[in-house]
Amino acid sequence: MTNLRAARSDQQQPGFGLAAAASVRLPGHPASEPDERLGQLLWNVTSLAGMLCDTPIAMVSQLQGQFDCTETGALSLAAAVALDGGMDQRRQWWRLSGQSDIVCSTADFGLCESAALTPERITEISDLTLDQRFAPGGMAKGPTGLRFYAAMPMCNQRGDLLGTLCVLDRKPRLLEQHQRSGLHLLARQFITQVELHRDLQMLQRQTLTDPLTGAGNRRGFDRRLREEWSRHLRSGEVLSLLMIDVDMFKQYNDTYGHPAGDDVLSLLCELLRMPLRASDFVARVGGDEFAVILPNTPEVGAELVVERIQAMLQAAKWPHCPVSISAGVATLSPGEVCDFATLLQRADQAMYMRKHSRRGDD
Repeated sequence: MTNLRAARSDQQQPGFGLAAAASVRLPGHPASEPDERLGQLLWNVTSLAGMLCDTPIAMVSQLQGQFDCTETGALSLAAAVALDGGMDQRRQWWRLSGQSDIVCSTADFGLCESAALTPERITEISDLTLDQRFAPGGMAKGPTGLRFYAAMPMCNQRGDLLGTLCVLDRKPRLLEQHQRSGLHLLARQFITQVELHRDLQMLQRQTLTDPLTGAGNRRGFDRRLREEWSRHLRSGEVLSLLMIDVDMFKQYNDTYGHPAGDDVLSLLCELLRMPLRASDFVARVGGDEFAVILPNTPEVGAELVVERIQAMLQAAKWPHCPVSISAGVATLSPGEVCDFATLLQRADQAMYMRKHSRRGDD
């Protein structure tokens, strides 16, 4: 598996030392790290480009869009805040000769953005230090010391620019014609593979998503709960689970009709997401039953989430009549060994006890 190292683009300065990045993992944005399949594609194309063009450095720049379909629910809270705050989502993935992994870091986007202005044509600069447009830039100055640069813009089938495939050297030079042709073909092949990868991700996501609410379905929930349960066993981090059931939902459907009931479930799912972190996970696990997985959340934190959800439900404007829920909380404390099915059973029992107590109060 390719080892991917991420660096925060907003902390990088021009002239970033690429060689140093190979041995240091900098704190970063989870969206900088592609999934395993995309990481392998990046490794393959940069390795082939470097061998074809006989250059010690190859790089892929993502200038806009995303090469993969990052699942929002899988991002950390820090990542979600960064994305909402407008953090630069451009990325550069580097492969240095003799390096055993891909480094995600930022040296200079100016060169690649300039090269992208001429689609279907390779931009080739023999010596960056002699080019007045780019001599002051990050690649030509500082410890990077790059001199030669060549880039092929990469567009998808609709003609939308995605980025560039680049080869670089620390000495002035030019490519031979067969190398230019090969770089052109590699760029096209890479984008073809990326689009296939995205299509596969979309299909996989559809099999894990509830079509009505957009939340995870039962299959997606089971997979995510197993992942978080396994993480709990490895790290000892606390794990909480909410099971949620809509009160008197059958009567609501009987009174106002199933389309109205569907509207309620969709609105409820939107409200469930609002107080959650990006690392939390919401799923519709039954007709009117939902589950919320809360990684690294103690019981008191999970109860606070329930209180916030209840407050939002009370403040919401429902189409026909107010809607209420019963929610149960189950928590695995740090170091507790418990089958994930037991955790699910605990949350179910807590939910039904809460529902019974609400009926008793009525």
